Amino acid sequence: MSTASKITLALSCVVTAATVVGVHYVQELERDTLHQGPIKDAKRMAERRAEQSASPGTSTTSAESERKQLFNRSEHELQQELRKKYEAMQPLSGEVLTKDGERATRDEK
Repeated sequence: MSTASKITLALSCVVTAATVVGVHYVQELERDTLHQGPIKDAKRMAERRAEQSASPGTSTTSAESERKQLFNRSEHELQQELRKKYEAMQPLSGEVLTKDGERATRDEK
């Protein structure tokens, strides 16, 4: 075997071994990260329950909930207005215009 082929074989083995070790290392990191997710969620839930039981009745959560509902309602109204505006500019017929200029209904697609 020539020196060049020995070097190529050695480098190929080293790269392959490094790739295998690297993949196993990354998999282990991902597994640990995924395992931490439910643990963190459980901790957050416990803290939230502790906060709610410490201050029953007063609730920043109810004020926050009302604020979110108000925001969602205003966003919904804005979307309805935009839909009316765009339908006035280009009414929806339910027909599809094909590349050849033929009209087809959505059921024929």
